[in-house]
Amino acid sequence: MLAARQDRRRARRGHRPARRALWSAALVLAMAVGVPALERTGLTDGAGVASAEPRRYPTPGFESGGAPLGAPEPVAVPSASWSAQERGADGEPARWDPCRPVHYVVNPAGMPPGGQEVLDSALERVSRATGLRFVFDGTTDETDRATPYDPHRWGDRWAPALLRWNLPEERGEGHGEGHGAGEQGAGGVVLGRGGPVMARTSSGRAVVVSGTAGVTASALGDLGDPEVRLRVRAVWLHELAHMVGLGHVEDAAQLMNPQFTGVPGFAAGDLTGLAALGTGPCLGEV
Repeated sequence: MLAARQDRRRARRGHRPARRALWSAALVLAMAVGVPALERTGLTDGAGVASAEPRRYPTPGFESGGAPLGAPEPVAVPSASWSAQERGADGEPARWDPCRPVHYVVNPAGMPPGGQEVLDSALERVSRATGLRFVFDGTTDETDRATPYDPHRWGDRWAPALLRWNLPEERGEGHGEGHGAGEQGAGGVVLGRGGPVMARTSSGRAVVVSGTAGVTASALGDLGDPEVRLRVRAVWLHELAHMVGLGHVEDAAQLMNPQFTGVPGFAAGDLTGLAALGTGPCLGEV
């Protein structure tokens, strides 16, 4: 089975708020809900299974070197306000292999003018916070990461993470508080969601091998507005942090709080967690 933990951001609709109201409006994030991760059982020599069933995973160790490709930037004020999206049977957080690059593709459908710069800025910030190295594999027309292993499309390796601008517009249950007149009644619009796709080794370690992160471009607004631009970057940072394995926290001072409280970037707890997720052993066994 496969797991892609999901996160949802919601914003009220009903009237166009003032620019500064964009920051103070409550953008609600639904708690992530996952399904069991891919279990790497029945392995014979690490490259096949002891049956005639089609392989569900690539030959282990693609591009995995003997040392991390980078190191997280130092955290000025470490904080315990962070959580892992998932942990393995050994209690360790699910992590990407820090000794190989994180490949990703982008579905550019719906990307507004200026969107590439916002996304690049968010990826660069996550890379500095984790030490992970992101590699762009090009654009795609994919809309989901139903399987992390698709040899017909991606060869004998894990499929690259999928980043999207064109999540379908959905209306939630309206958990946030309205800001200003005319925003009461109908539920919020999902602004973004994302999460890791994991494999579990025979020892129970959870390893992130692919993932998804996306935003609903039709609900974001004009990136020519500096306030909107900052908010959209914050949405991407939140979803990309989920993709690399960071979970929600109750601390409203952190970007990973399930309600968007106006925090424009990673705070101390977010950075502490991202540094922890980027630090660990090489995981060439997957």
